[in-house]
Amino acid sequence: MLYSHNEEKMHINEEQTNIIYSVDFEQKEAFPAFVSTQTATPWGLQIVESPVYEGKKAARFELRDSDPENQNGTRAEISFPGFDNKANSERWYAFAIYFPRKDYDADNSDEVISQWHQGGKATPSLCIRTRNNKLRLRINTRPKGKEVIEMGAIEREKWQYYVIHVKHSATASGLVEIWRNGVLLVNHSGANMYDLSSGVFHTPKWKLGVYKSSWNGDAKTKAHKRVLYFDAISIGNEHASLAEMKR
Repeated sequence: MLYSHNEEKMHINEEQTNIIYSVDFEQKEAFPAFVSTQTATPWGLQIVESPVYEGKKAARFELRDSDPENQNGTRAEISFPGFDNKANSERWYAFAIYFPRKDYDADNSDEVISQWHQGGKATPSLCIRTRNNKLRLRINTRPKGKEVIEMGAIEREKWQYYVIHVKHSATASGLVEIWRNGVLLVNHSGANMYDLSSGVFHTPKWKLGVYKSSWNGDAKTKAHKRVLYFDAISIGNEHASLAEMKR
């Protein structure tokens, strides 16, 4: 299944009327037009038949410390459109992720696996990172300020399904809720994005994959390769719910 809410609304069943985008890599064209791919190598992004969360296919992301930079960084990612400045900024996000036992060694230098980027040559305003076999949510309300919320250890050789509810806001009205396999991990109130009024930043664009800034240029870290699998990706509008996003 893959569609945008506007392009193929007729194919969305009644239980999915609040889904804006959905990608599960089952179609001949695995990446629809609304998805931007960002990788500099043929191994950076591949469609595979094992492991899969559901259906017969999933996406495999691979990043090596020797890879050329793409979009000003060492990355293998896909990107979804951001919302219009005048649109409701509340969104629901969901994805399945699989960490293999091989090719994702512990590293004391972190990397981004999910981010909401706003441009402006700044670090992501909201992102999920891994470091030393642990997951963490990082929130930036200004380019040089950050808050980190620990999300527990990485579980390998097992699919994990995440649902993320975000009220994107640069004020106290913001909200981030994260469930893993139906269990609430994060409930954070407060600002979670950069202010748009300066004109420097755009609305958050969601990206999935691997971005490791510490490999930019010729830099090296303890680990030399990152391999991740994603499946069952979707974005819901402000009317979606946890029950609707769960797969």
